[in-house]
Amino acid sequence: MAKAKDLASGTFYLTVMQVSQYAVAFIFYIVVARVLSPSEVGSFSLLLMILAVFNTLTLLALNNAVMKYVSENMGAGDGECAASVSHKALKLILGASLPALAVGFASSPMLSAYTETGVLEVSSILISAFILNLTSYYGAVMYGLSMFRQVSAQNVLYTFSSRFAGLFLAFVGLKVLGLSLGFLAGSVMTLLYSAAVLRGKMSRSKRHFSSAKLLRFSLPVYGANVIGLMQSWLDVAVLSGIAGLGAAGTYYIAVSSVAPLSILWAPLSSALLPTLSWINGSGRRGEIAELHRRALRIATAIILPLSVALASVSHTALTVVYGGKFAEASLPFTILASSAILTAYTSILSAELQSVGKTKPIFLAGLTSTAAYALMLSATASWLGQVGAALSRALLAAVGFFTLCARAQADVRGFGNLRRSLAVAAAVAAALTPIELFLEIAAYVKALAEAATLLIVAFACFKLIKPLESEEIKIVKSIVPWKHRPPNSSVQR
Repeated sequence: MAKAKDLASGTFYLTVMQVSQYAVAFIFYIVVARVLSPSEVGSFSLLLMILAVFNTLTLLALNNAVMKYVSENMGAGDGECAASVSHKALKLILGASLPALAVGFASSPMLSAYTETGVLEVSSILISAFILNLTSYYGAVMYGLSMFRQVSAQNVLYTFSSRFAGLFLAFVGLKVLGLSLGFLAGSVMTLLYSAAVLRGKMSRSKRHFSSAKLLRFSLPVYGANVIGLMQSWLDVAVLSGIAGLGAAGTYYIAVSSVAPLSILWAPLSSALLPTLSWINGSGRRGEIAELHRRALRIATAIILPLSVALASVSHTALTVVYGGKFAEASLPFTILASSAILTAYTSILSAELQSVGKTKPIFLAGLTSTAAYALMLSATASWLGQVGAALSRALLAAVGFFTLCARAQADVRGFGNLRRSLAVAAAVAAALTPIELFLEIAAYVKALAEAATLLIVAFACFKLIKPLESEEIKIVKSIVPWKHRPPNSSVQR
């Protein structure tokens, strides 16, 4: 399977990207938790919500369409059509983003009052969001051309520049304004890099590519993205209104702390979409099912035990990383970490469906899960607070996954190692939980003991229980930075 090597190579670069991003995010939130008060963290989280709202509503999921049709046409040997796709998508994105930016500026006084920040903070975030729409477009073109190394560098550049610039400005006294200006500086730098990398890659094409075709593909994904936006931020917004910015800030830290788990599946699912689209365009559709099965089995064997391990040591983890004032979110953190595997499955299934042009099941799964999420949140947030919000997110992940499986008629063979992976997870939890609950020692010493226990137990279980087949172990070895070198790649640049 030639494209399996491309998938491994792409996943390697995207894994490096994710590791770098989450390492920076880890440092970022450690410092933010010590420089800002919980209320200021809450205000900054609402600014990030505004950024996410702008990007989601105005990008129209056209970045997904660009990945799909650029890679598919390149796989079919039609570079002119791929260029036509990219230019048409850019026009549509600008047509939606520019008016939205003007509306955002007009609404900035109201948004300032909502976030309890200044107009300058809001304006900086709005400009950053507009620029990030353009970098998302450029990144999608890179994905479509299988330029995984370059798109990895693009994302790492943005993460490093925006976070460290923001931390410096916050540390010298600008607080939330400093973080906002840092995000703006990072987005500008990333846009300049992206334009330079793609210069001359997509020549002008006289061929017309239908806007309707692009939108027919992207609008169901767009609907799913809007739903995902609600899924990501509704609980934070509700908590800020019910319990105040302090509670929202503490909960946001818990949510952000679980997010690095996506490093275990996001690179894989990101590489799957262009890789499977390329295969679909070249007509070798028999490879799709096999790559899909391998991806699900790898995700199950790795993510399930590690997410359970993190859930088992939540109080110690939050105390060591952020300090005791954020440890009150340990129970929500446990709930969120435990449900991470369902989010991973959904991401992988969504990538496969998009690669063959089936986006309606993604939208329907998102709609169903969001309805359940909103109902659960309205019923529990007022009396369970952060725990109710976390339970609502867990329900959202479960309903979304099972609905997508039903609508997509997922091949159950991809979950064939679930029993073995559950056995590994149970052994890890059984070893870590007594240490977490009963060992009365300093938090840093306890964290070291738990980390050592996890390594020993997980290594022994993988040797004895064998949740992965030998071929899958080879794929994993080619994905991770094994011996500090990338795998051999046949990706066309």
